[in-house]
Formats: sequence, structure tokens, C-alpha cells
Amino acid sequence: MALAVLLIGCTDSPADPQPGPEQDPGTGQEQPSQPSQPSKPDADFESKFVKQIALWDFTGAWCNFCPGGLRNISFVLAANPQFADCVHTMAFHSDAEGEDALALPDGMTDRIRTEMNLLSFGFPSFLLDLKIGGTLSEGSTLSRDLNQIAEDYPVYCGVAVSSSVADGKAAVNAKLFSEFGTTWRMAAFVVENKIKYYQMDGMQRKENATHNHVVRQIVSASYRGDRLGQVAADAEVSKEYVFDIDPAWNLDNTYIYVLSIDADGVVNNMNYCLLDGGESDYILKQ
Repeated sequence: MALAVLLIGCTDSPADPQPGPEQDPGTGQEQPSQPSQPSKPDADFESKFVKQIALWDFTGAWCNFCPGGLRNISFVLAANPQFADCVHTMAFHSDAEGEDALALPDGMTDRIRTEMNLLSFGFPSFLLDLKIGGTLSEGSTLSRDLNQIAEDYPVYCGVAVSSSVADGKAAVNAKLFSEFGTTWRMAAFVVENKIKYYQMDGMQRKENATHNHVVRQIVSASYRGDRLGQVAADAEVSKEYVFDIDPAWNLDNTYIYVLSIDADGVVNNMNYCLLDGGESDYILKQ
């Protein structure tokens, strides 16, 4: 399979200029605009890639109900085994309502919740593929919403990622293969497992509780991703990220998550690997 390859650096490109209406060169009158190209394939399109789903869990160590949210996620995935290997939790900690050293700086978690209209769901809450959100407490619609994401937002790209660490810096190479000609963005996050820190659970404060899937850093310029621009059908684009390693991270348990984001701002696919020496190729259907 021949690939058209485009290499992009780690700085987000400036905003694309907005074209004005076309004019007839003879009369100067505005011409009718041409119909826009579709941003995604038809509903019956069959991808060769396996869809991976990003499940963002909004949580806090101070949050009495948040361990129940994790139990709800585990229950839903156990009851829907078709999602067992393709749903990937990313825990965004907040310190807006209590002490949490695992929170992203500058109130980023609550900025995301605000911008994605999730504040009414409180804590714990979720966001699937930057598209569907809800509560993780009683009455959660997570099971229904997972099925909706799988059915209504089919995959039409693949993501591959590799990473290495040297001299206190991580170097990540992320690739996106587009099966349909459209515009893409790419978002990257550092995620760490097995962190020991306190956690409220009901009225009990548990010291040295284990926290998994904790988002430690947003590597891309925004959680909404860096602009890759237009990618032709059956073409591959590659993006490099180089950034400093935080000495607090345990590299044995730290990963890089890479999300592909379509023209509508929805996560279409994702992949991840160990930050130090990891590699994960495109996930193809059998």
C-alpha cells in the first residue's frame, strides 16, 4: 500500500484564512458558492481500522462519590464486553472543590468541563470522544451513550504511535492514516497509572489509594488538538512531539495517548503506548 506522507512539527499552525465570496471577473458580481465537500464518508463506509473510544472521567481525590463513578465504568464495561478492549479511560482531576495534587494546572479540567457544557453533571462525570457527556452517578447513561458513539460515529482513520525518552525529554512520533479526504486534528496526553495518593470514598479518607489513567499533561497545544490540515484519502500524516519529562512521573507506568479528531471536533480514533520505549502500530480489523 503506497502512502503519501506529510511531516508536521509540534507547533499548532495559524488559523486558516476565511475566503470571501467568489466574483465574476467580468461583472464583479458574486458567484453562487460551490457545494462543500462532505467532511466524512457515507454511513455504509467500511473501515479497515478498529475504533478505539476515549472515555474522559472528570474526578477529584476530594470527591466522595468519584470512586463510585469508577465502579460504574467497570460495571458498564463488564456488561458490554464488546467494549472491553476498545474503551480507554482518561482521568481528569480537578482541585476546584478540594485538595488534589493530581489536578491539571490552571484549572484546565474545569475549563474543559465549562467549554464542553458538563458543569451541570457535577462530579463524577464523563465525556465520550469529545461528543457525548453525562453523569457517572446514579442514573448514568454511559452504557447507552457508548453504544451511540459506536453506531453513530464510525471510524475512518487509524492512529499509530511510538515514543522514546532520553536526556530528560520525551520524543513522540504519532501517525494518522486517513481513509477519507478531510481535515484532521491530533491531540496528545501524558497518562500515568498506579499513582499513590489519598482518595475520599463516601465518608472515608483512604490514604495511599491507587489512581489509574491520570492525565498528567496535555502535550498538544489544546485538548482539542493541533491542526493537521487537509489529508487526502489513503494518505498518512505524521506529527512529532518533544517535551520535558516531569521527574514526578514513574516512567514504568506512564503512557502517551494520541487522539485523532475529525472536522466536526469529534474523536474518531486513538492509540497509546509507553512513554519510554513504547510503540503501537495501527489497529486493524482481523
